[in-house]
Amino acid sequence: MRKFFGKFVSVTLAAAVIAMFALSSDDKWCSRVDKAFDESVLGSFLNESKAGYGRYATGLPGQAASVLADSGENGENGENGGNGGNGGTEQDIGQTADTASTHRATDRDYKETDKISDGISVEGVYACGRLTGIYEQTEGVLVVNTTEVTDEDGKKVNPADKKVQCGDYILSVNGRTVADKEELSEAVNDIMKEYDEKHEDESNEDKSTVNIKFLRGGEKMSADITPVRMDDGRYYMGIWVKDDLAGIGTITYYTKDGRFGALGHGIGDGTQSGNLLYANSGDLYSMKLTKIKKGKAGAPGEIGGVVYFGKKSHIGTLDCNSNLGIYGQLDSDELSEYAAEDTYYPVAGKDEIHTGSAQMISEISGKLEKYNLEITNIDKKATDTNKGMELKVTDDRLIELSGGIVQGTSGSPIIQDGKIIGAVTHVFVDDPTGGYGICIDEML
Repeated sequence: MRKFFGKFVSVTLAAAVIAMFALSSDDKWCSRVDKAFDESVLGSFLNESKAGYGRYATGLPGQAASVLADSGENGENGENGGNGGNGGTEQDIGQTADTASTHRATDRDYKETDKISDGISVEGVYACGRLTGIYEQTEGVLVVNTTEVTDEDGKKVNPADKKVQCGDYILSVNGRTVADKEELSEAVNDIMKEYDEKHEDESNEDKSTVNIKFLRGGEKMSADITPVRMDDGRYYMGIWVKDDLAGIGTITYYTKDGRFGALGHGIGDGTQSGNLLYANSGDLYSMKLTKIKKGKAGAPGEIGGVVYFGKKSHIGTLDCNSNLGIYGQLDSDELSEYAAEDTYYPVAGKDEIHTGSAQMISEISGKLEKYNLEITNIDKKATDTNKGMELKVTDDRLIELSGGIVQGTSGSPIIQDGKIIGAVTHVFVDDPTGGYGICIDEML
């Protein structure tokens, strides 16, 4: 973890929902400003959404929403509904990963320079500030937690205890590749039913195991688990899992060729591991803002809205998830539309940023507007890159509208002296008018 400067610790602000908290000596609680909803508990909704349906998006209970995450309530085991993710109120979930840590889609060999363009110096970008729906599908099936299950004889067992842990990504079962929750469940049940048919005359004590292969911290591992047959006749491993994450965030900037950066911090996996999400694919979609919950001391505000996942609502494709932001390519239609309305700004270096007046661009009112800020502190050598500057909202319009900085606005671009200098990333829990921002050269 990078060190915090000054006397504050914040809550992150981007587009997600599990809470991230940190507290060091003489520090104040703060939180990322992320916004998300639990995609996995929606059952068949994902298939419906691909056909163009929308879904209301809002954060789960908690003081912070740091990463695109879901509560893990749609577990593999199908029992004890909230046991896997604690209803989305987990602590210490969105901790920023090491600066060099980057997780990207696996179908291309991306380099660090892919955030913008192959190491070319970027002199200017379009400042965006638009809210967007964000969807990412995991690489493999993400383990949220393990839990007890009750077998058909009424005995409670925990088949996966000490075999897998939160943050693992299940890749296969007995060599059979699994890409989502349904495939994992089907694989386990097919294998176990085949075993039962071959050994139906043998003792029930002679139980079969399945071999699962998974990723842990990038390393491939395996474990043998004995699934339990419950009273519904199906087999379960007692693992809460998820295979996708979704929520709302803000696009910070994009280049003339449509490369964009957003959030100003990475998307975590939503588990207590605090790791960045290993994503197999990701997309941006249009959304409609429907709710603003004003922030107050001790309870950061939040935004809510409907995200539309149909093809006609597609905005862009994600190919990079790093602790400095998420990156990708805007669709050509959106690039043309945005560029016709947005302002192209020179990029400010850290030496050009100073304390004093600045503005943030946000769509929180339903239209793109600039709101006045005060940059109160700058740490040009910040070890916590996402907190390179401390800021204070001074615009009465924004304070009246939302109380200040709210969950869902991570990535809102900051303008000073006619240049883009960074993006909003955190809000102080005990003062929603204050927070942190990342310097733009870190995101580039």
